[in-house]
Amino acid sequence: MKKLVITLALMMLGLGSANAQFDLGSLASKLKDAASDLVDKVEEETGSSEIASGLDALLGALLPETEIPGTWQYLDVAVEFESSDALTQAGGALAAETVEDKIAPMLTKFGIKPGAFTFTFNEDGTATTTVGKKSVKGTWSYDKEGEVVTLGLGKKEYKLRMTVSGDNINILFEADKLLDLVKTVSSKSSNTTLTAIAAVVKAYEGMNIGFECEKISK
Repeated sequence: MKKLVITLALMMLGLGSANAQFDLGSLASKLKDAASDLVDKVEEETGSSEIASGLDALLGALLPETEIPGTWQYLDVAVEFESSDALTQAGGALAAETVEDKIAPMLTKFGIKPGAFTFTFNEDGTATTTVGKKSVKGTWSYDKEGEVVTLGLGKKEYKLRMTVSGDNINILFEADKLLDLVKTVSSKSSNTTLTAIAAVVKAYEGMNIGFECEKISK
């Protein structure tokens, strides 16, 4: 996906020169703008808002490492496709919306709802995840080569991606790890609900699932 995003962005921005230099934040912004322009073009020429929306989900630009520190508050469930093949097979934006609509109310049973669930990434590498009154402390680090964040909570580690979503970000996990995270950070338990979430996730291969969040403090 990284190669696809960069190739499309360079084509649209005319930045094919090997001498072009950008800081990470500027590049992420340009990639997001390029993706947005491409989505508009696809919708205009195909007349399909579903294809355009699905492509928009596929082309999320990675959040620059320097922008990660801070407290991020949960807004909604987020779904992104792992590849263009997954996008096609999953049925595009319709499948993503279906997953979001089904999982969001299930997460509320664990206290994961807007205003009550946050991730805090400190510049010293420590981290805290809070659901309601329960907080789980840990650590975080950024793998520049793999472009993933490793979040350690208690004795467990999670690999996650953080992508730009308009003015917000998406914090994305592999589906099975998302379920494990819910059990780790929540003070509530419901095996029936976890089973229901797992069934929804299993029905849609090739997706990363997580949380759309807004930054509420640096």
